[in-house]
Amino acid sequence: MTTIVAHRGCSGDAPENTIAAFKLALAQPEISNIELDVHLSKDGVPVVIHDHTLDRTTNGKGPVQAYTLEELRKLDAGGWFAAEFTGEQIPTLEEVLELVKGRCRLHVELKTMGNEYVGLEAKVIDCIHRHGMQEEVVLSSFDHDSMVRANEIDPAIRTALIFLGKPTLLMDQLRYTGATGVSIHYAFVTQELVKEMAWQDIDLGVWTVDEPEILARIMEQYPDVRITTNYPDRIIRIMGEKSVKA
Repeated sequence: MTTIVAHRGCSGDAPENTIAAFKLALAQPEISNIELDVHLSKDGVPVVIHDHTLDRTTNGKGPVQAYTLEELRKLDAGGWFAAEFTGEQIPTLEEVLELVKGRCRLHVELKTMGNEYVGLEAKVIDCIHRHGMQEEVVLSSFDHDSMVRANEIDPAIRTALIFLGKPTLLMDQLRYTGATGVSIHYAFVTQELVKEMAWQDIDLGVWTVDEPEILARIMEQYPDVRITTNYPDRIIRIMGEKSVKA
């Protein structure tokens, strides 16, 4: 059965990475996973936003890390999407953990690059520990050195490597980083990769799939692969249609 991952919450129907988007995902029992992105504020607080800058999804300007949490909380992170979401704030990771604990698994993407956000892994893991959610959170990143650092801090928290293309020497990379999951762009998934990951007991997911016809095809060809989407309702609809036909 397809595992649904709500990308930045139900971001097709609410402003991405906001409490409103996460609440929409939690309201649908078919959604078992929520994905979000984490940066550090100027004063070192893990905050939930995708871009390294504020311009696209808030009424602020410039880098996220140039602002303290107090300053970030004054920004509107919802009005750009629709007037009804005006006043939505940039959440802290702490707030999201409190919201989803015991209700849904979180895929937390760490948005570090190189020496940016030094200490991000430790701060995020400390937050996870405070809420006792080591079994409910998966950490992931395009920065695979970040996953090495996370694994060194707490190997009990699962980690996943994110790739745009088809990786080479994949098992070597997984062993080196300690990761037990892989997320790749959906265009690069193959039956061979699915079989290898299943044989190696590696959790495999594809991102980010929104078009109904592509969703239906992937669900048919790769029924055990988790799918990250901005529109979880489309997967739920396809599941319902298949159930009726059966």
